[in-house]
Order: sequence, then structure tokens, then C-alpha cells
Amino acid sequence: MIELIPLATAELKTRKPIALGDTPRGQRIIGEVIEARFEGERFSARQVGAAAADWALQRPDGIIEIDARITLETDDGALVYLEYDGNSDPAERGQQSILSMMRFETSDERYAWLNRVRAVAKGEFTGEAVCYEIFELR
Repeated sequence: MIELIPLATAELKTRKPIALGDTPRGQRIIGEVIEARFEGERFSARQVGAAAADWALQRPDGIIEIDARITLETDDGALVYLEYDGNSDPAERGQQSILSMMRFETSDERYAWLNRVRAVAKGEFTGEAVCYEIFELR
């Protein structure tokens, strides 16, 4: 039986999206993250650095593919790399709803447990930010 263990909530504030238009694979939309905050009992962190974005792709069938990466610093100083992908199906769940799978990497022993975590998240895009509820899969 799959368990969903609460991991964190997150708010990722974004710049105005960069729309590349029609590419051979679909409509490429780049959403740069300018500020991010994750809050949870076991994991709380904020964005560090500027290299954080979602390289989204709206396919010809309307599905929006998420492809995001961000570097985080926990409240006690550990660096954590987060990458996640997912889909938004405007026809099925509404334009603003996002379902994602998340994977973490860190060399900090205090958070080594994160290296084994696969997380799922449901997000909503508000126009200026994406807000996620994140759960560890067990």
C-alpha cells in the first residue's frame, strides 16, 4: 500500500514567462524562479542562487510538460538540489493545476535521507507564483 507522508508546502515566485513560440516540439515557455520557500516539519529551505527555472513545454495536444530545477539551502545551512517534472492538463484539471514528481540530491549527512525520497506534489499556478503541497512516497 502506498503511503503519502507530508514533506513540505512550497511557494515559488516567478518572473514573467519567456515564450519562445512554436518550436518543433511545441510551445516552449520558460518560467524563471526568483524566490522560493519550502516549509515542513523535516525540511524547510529557501532558494539560493539565480539558476532556477521551469523549462515548460506545451505539446500540440494541450498538455503542459514541467521540467524544473532549483538549488535550495535549508534553514540550517545544507545545500539541496531539487529537480522535478510533471504535467498540467488544462482540459482535465484546469489551466492552473500541476502534478509533479520530485527528486532531491545533497551531500549533507543531515539530509542524506532526502537522497532516497521520491516525492509527489500537486501545485496551483496563481499567475505570479506556483504553490505546491509535497508528499514523500513510501
